[in-house]
Amino acid sequence: MTWLRGGSGRRGTGTPWSFLHSEYPAAASTLDQLLAHRALSDVDVARIGRLLTHAQADPARISAAAAEVMTAGAAAGLHRSAQHDLPGERLAQHNLEYGQVRLGRVVPTAAGGFGATRDFGIDRDVLRTSLLVVGPPGSGKTRSFGLPVVEHLVLTALTNQASVLVVDPKGDDFAYAGWFDVTLDPLAPTAGLSLYGGSPAPEVAADRLASALLPPTTSDDVAYFMDASRNALYACLAPFRLAFDRWPTVRELLALLRVEQGTVDKVRAALKGRDSGESRRLLASRAAQRDARLDPAASMIERLGLLDRPRLVQLLDHQQPRFEMAQLNSPVRVRVALPESEYPDASRILARLLVSQFVQLTSAANTNRSIFKGLVIDEAGRFVDDYVARGVQKLRSNNAGLVLIAQTLSDFPGHVRGTVLGSVGCKAVFGGVDPADAAVFSRWFGDHWVDEVTHGQQRSYSHSESRQGEQEGYRLGDSVSTRRVERPRWSVSEIVSGLPAGHCVVALSRSTGERSPPFLVDLRG
Repeated sequence: MTWLRGGSGRRGTGTPWSFLHSEYPAAASTLDQLLAHRALSDVDVARIGRLLTHAQADPARISAAAAEVMTAGAAAGLHRSAQHDLPGERLAQHNLEYGQVRLGRVVPTAAGGFGATRDFGIDRDVLRTSLLVVGPPGSGKTRSFGLPVVEHLVLTALTNQASVLVVDPKGDDFAYAGWFDVTLDPLAPTAGLSLYGGSPAPEVAADRLASALLPPTTSDDVAYFMDASRNALYACLAPFRLAFDRWPTVRELLALLRVEQGTVDKVRAALKGRDSGESRRLLASRAAQRDARLDPAASMIERLGLLDRPRLVQLLDHQQPRFEMAQLNSPVRVRVALPESEYPDASRILARLLVSQFVQLTSAANTNRSIFKGLVIDEAGRFVDDYVARGVQKLRSNNAGLVLIAQTLSDFPGHVRGTVLGSVGCKAVFGGVDPADAAVFSRWFGDHWVDEVTHGQQRSYSHSESRQGEQEGYRLGDSVSTRRVERPRWSVSEIVSGLPAGHCVVALSRSTGERSPPFLVDLRG
């Protein structure tokens, strides 16, 4: 689970296209010469290697791939961005052939399981089990974990082996030039966002949108209102979708939820000849719901109204091109800059919507499992609801994973903390966290057996003979006793105040169920 190989992109003395020499020697020679003249970056090597090895089993595909190598050379199978590498100096060391990124060095400890210092890194199989990183402000969790992992996934996307979505609440932590194909920023829009995630089904779109709009926690006495809100959304979306074969804009949806007569009449007119009566019944049910003494969807309507702002409407309804979550089934790099200082509540709604859409996409039966799909969320506690927490375990079998970065576990809603901790396979904690958080991690890291040595003094009776006669009496002597006892691998006090700056305790797991003991990692440099 730790970093084992260098970042040259070469497998020993061979190359990923060695098998070409027997049947396509000209293509193999072309690549060998490019490599010898250093005309191939490690991104090119990994990308072309993937192109050829994936085509190897199909004679028609491998023939076409070899021909592309002959004509395009280093540009064979080029990513949509046409980039061969990222601009500027890399922040971390990467091995793209093996899918690894180096993060630091393991520090030998009694609890760590390693007897010598060694490089530490993670790969995409580890990320498939998802990763939770908790540390106080200024601990370096974003710089030490978030940025290297994002850089690795961005590079891997250039090799056509991954897609990545980064939720950036501050708006500038991951804003590196040339890293992303799509940037969603309401304050500087260059692409739009689909409010419905490209979903073809009204019931799915209604459920995801309602989950984003409604508060992440609720008491039993208001659960009725949340269910009624979901029903209200469906009663508006399904007829509109059938009538116009598209989703409503923010303002059209608000008008339908408010049962504004002009908008409702337009939908009913468009339904003539296309509806068996079910859509009209849904519209009537929403009208009856609205006319009740207390409209159970009133709160959701007000929260949807938070998105009815000029810049947000531009992002959600008018900006082209428009990003839909289904695009992550191909190698694409997306960053979402949330303007929390300008639109705090609306930003949280958008973030929760994107996170739930990602889980919905990656846990679906028809998701593209041939590429890894990663979601990196800074300040993740505010954006994870019960649906996301439950969906984490489904991701590993679909070649996807989450990286959740948070200042404290208390940022997560109380009813999902246990689910998040139980579902996430990899956990990392920095020093200085709240003692309550440290206690949780201490329990998760478990206990181990140690030798407890006790030093003391023992009183013994002695008798001796000499020329002066017999002598007897008591004397004191040192005593040492050892016993096996069970102690926490990492105690609460060690986690809170015993970890040096730039260090964290990490426990990893793989998709096969293999787990590592928690070990101390120096992330500096």
